Amino acid sequence: MADEEKQKENWGEGLSLEGRVTVFPQKPLPDLNAAGGAAFAARYRNDVSQDLLALICSRGTLPRAESVNSMRAIDCSSLLRLRDGGVVEWPAQQSHYYALVYDRPLAERYWKTLDEVHPTMNEDSLNHTFIMPLIKALLELQRMGLMHGGIRPTNIFWRDGSTTPPQLGDGLSAPAGIGQPDMFETVERAMCRPMARGPGFHVDDCYAFGVMLAMVILGQNPYRGMDDRAILNAKMEKGTFNSLIGSRRLAGGHIELLRGLLMDDSHQRWTAEDLEQWMTGRRLTPKSSDAGRRSSRVFSLGGRDYWQLRPLAAGLSQNVSEAVKVIEDGSLDKWLQRAYVDVEKAKSVDEAVSLLKEGGKSAHYQDQLVARVCIALDPQGPIHYRGISAMPSGIAPLLADAILTSNSSTLQSISEMITSQFVTFWVNMQKDAKVDLVPLAQLYERMRPVIEKPTFGNGLERAVYELNPMIPCLSPMIVKGFVLSPKRLLLALEHAASLGIPASEPMDRHIAAFLAMRDKPRAALFAAMGPGETTLRRGLALLALFGELQYRYGPDQLPKLCAWLWPSLEPGVKRYLNKPFQDKVRTQAKEAVAKGDLSLLLKRIDDPGRVHGDEQDFLSARLLYQNVKKEIAILEESLRDRQATVRDIGRPVAASIASFMAIVFIAVTLGRAVLRSLLM
Repeated sequence: MADEEKQKENWGEGLSLEGRVTVFPQKPLPDLNAAGGAAFAARYRNDVSQDLLALICSRGTLPRAESVNSMRAIDCSSLLRLRDGGVVEWPAQQSHYYALVYDRPLAERYWKTLDEVHPTMNEDSLNHTFIMPLIKALLELQRMGLMHGGIRPTNIFWRDGSTTPPQLGDGLSAPAGIGQPDMFETVERAMCRPMARGPGFHVDDCYAFGVMLAMVILGQNPYRGMDDRAILNAKMEKGTFNSLIGSRRLAGGHIELLRGLLMDDSHQRWTAEDLEQWMTGRRLTPKSSDAGRRSSRVFSLGGRDYWQLRPLAAGLSQNVSEAVKVIEDGSLDKWLQRAYVDVEKAKSVDEAVSLLKEGGKSAHYQDQLVARVCIALDPQGPIHYRGISAMPSGIAPLLADAILTSNSSTLQSISEMITSQFVTFWVNMQKDAKVDLVPLAQLYERMRPVIEKPTFGNGLERAVYELNPMIPCLSPMIVKGFVLSPKRLLLALEHAASLGIPASEPMDRHIAAFLAMRDKPRAALFAAMGPGETTLRRGLALLALFGELQYRYGPDQLPKLCAWLWPSLEPGVKRYLNKPFQDKVRTQAKEAVAKGDLSLLLKRIDDPGRVHGDEQDFLSARLLYQNVKKEIAILEESLRDRQATVRDIGRPVAASIASFMAIVFIAVTLGRAVLRSLLM
């Protein structure tokens, strides 16, 4: 009966997610909005009995589409179940959006804001009803190799004291770091701008889980009233555990748990496997952290005093000119060896300086010097360069964001970060888990020659698709189409043309780079699209490229795209020299345009047999014309001396006429003589 009522309920016209799920934009669910987009009611197309939640991802932030299949494979009661993900068309907005479809949560948000105060729970109840179910969720995420990126009390659906397990909400509607308050990020990630934090690792989720547990155990936010900078400074100076817990009294098991999760050294931090052991009763002893280690003497820079390495590295990046002085005059080296008493760290700094000087001074030598020294001082920290602080894995999403926002200064800095090999140097500075990071360094090394090539299909545009394998094509012409694969590219161009054919060609550096990465067409086609090529050569290359895509992916009819291409193909018709044949080709080509058949259009305009035949006919006509012209010239030359011409031509003619008349006269005379003789 309830199912029948749901079927009768009218939620208006829905949006189709690739024919599987219907999303209802007239039914918003504002209480379930996520960091990356707004929530709407949804249902399976063939099963309206189950109410779903659809997140329509906003265009300003790119969803983590590469993780959708892995997240869909997780069936855990403590994770909001992801059912589907894909592109939906929203006709009213003439746009396409990426949508994530989840089961509806079983309860409301646990915390509405981070400033709430909740009653504390006893240790046993908290362990069994809240902590242990979420540990199972972390185990599933670790098993699938996923970092959630959104673990916080405001992203948990649960009621205090409920026996129903808490559910962890969405983490894929926006890049990791977007929407996550800084207090839940590790120190190194909190030093970066949100878009530059990167996808992160499982241990980063464990850290966020630890911060959330501290808030739930205490019933309040220990950082309430502090801004992000104050929280970060407190973590760097005291360590996360001490800055959060301080002198507060907690149960022994919870102290052990939080110490393990809130280790600032990621290599010593507890993982889900350690949590599983803790859950089964095995007690682990977290190692002590040197996050709060201080030097015996202060190091002054830019009007501030520094006692620790990580704050000093950040300070050096913010005072480049002064930083260069203390590096080159040896002040930093002396402080490291005598006050901080870390000879190995001093050697690392010296190595960073020596390697850069071996390559010679470049335009941004000072910025590069400080960036490398900061990496040597704080190997686990971000790369600091020209006002940008980014984790190595965060360079890729930062590049995509800079392109979306047309931030030219950030694009230039990212280009220099890649070509200066900062990622490789950062990986080399890692002492633990270095082998796991080698592929990251190799990826960015491959990008160096790609960025330096100015041709179509290369440059920063190619790098953004290489580094972000599942982002849509960012071409301004089709950005509203959310094109994730070459299969949808022609449809997006057809739709763009239906809104009004632009003056430019249906190709730019982004479309070329997108296809070079996702479809890998013939390189010769891109070579023919360079700015120095003729309009016809570019048009034919585009027609050949799009014709191949239409043949493989469809659709069969693309009349608007054909009409968009037509102006660049008109010179191909005009090259036929036979005017009647040219008119015939134009008529046939326009018929192909009307049909929307790119391959047929190419055949009509660039048929080698037709082109060769027209050229041969033209050569034959030209040869005939030359021969006739020569004969006319000879005749004109001979007519210049009329007397000689009359003499040369008249004499033979007169002789011929006289001879003919003599023959006639003789024949008549003889005839008459014969006739007389017969009569007599």
